[in-house]
Amino acid sequence: MKRFMISIFLFSLSATTVASEKQDYKCFVNSTDGDKVVFYRWKTDELKLKMAKLVGRTNTNKRGKKYFIKTVQECVHTNENFESADAKKVDKVTLH
Repeated sequence: MKRFMISIFLFSLSATTVASEKQDYKCFVNSTDGDKVVFYRWKTDELKLKMAKLVGRTNTNKRGKKYFIKTVQECVHTNENFESADAKKVDKVTLH
């Protein structure tokens, strides 16, 4: 019984670690500089919160000009494909 309880404890400990592990994401956003794919590294369990916080955030483009994120269409893992056709089109020309 003692071994069983220890194994359950260790399993729950490892499950918590995986849930809070950081992952790489790409997000398709509408900004004042046009539609873009931007990259982030977030904890898996904070994905929806982080997506919501992107709206209104300031980023800088390749030329050093600041732009604002107006809306976030979708975010996926960097190795996954977007669902929308517009996001797929922009993602094709974005360097990973």
